[in-house]
Amino acid sequence: MAPRTFPVFDTSVFADYADQIEERIVNVLFPTVVFYELIATSLDAASLKKFEKWRIWLNNEDRILNPTITDWWETSKAIRRLYLMKNSQPSKLRTLRNDALIARLAVRHNGFVVTHDIDDFQMIQRVMPGLRVVSATDFFRP
Repeated sequence: MAPRTFPVFDTSVFADYADQIEERIVNVLFPTVVFYELIATSLDAASLKKFEKWRIWLNNEDRILNPTITDWWETSKAIRRLYLMKNSQPSKLRTLRNDALIARLAVRHNGFVVTHDIDDFQMIQRVMPGLRVVSATDFFRP
């Protein structure tokens, strides 16, 4: 029997699917980099309070993915490979750094990334072939 896989939500899906994510929070893996992106851009106190509740619950359930030094190292090498391939603009590659870390954590923990930014994660797949990506539209389809 294949090991169970879990969704790893990219930050891009939260604006459109916040209610569905909240309903599924018990069945996800949650990278700290996504918490970082959400909290850094969260302007209202209610959202911050919700994210804190999620953080406590997910931490108790061992569902928070913290990058290790090896994750940072391998992610930086993956981005370097993309730079060396010269298929993308350097400015575009700079925007992929957090996404690449999310991707690395999903691969290492047998997860799959749910995102609106399919093109970005397909670019990362070129240097991270074990990465599985699902469009948010397909994942949250009723």
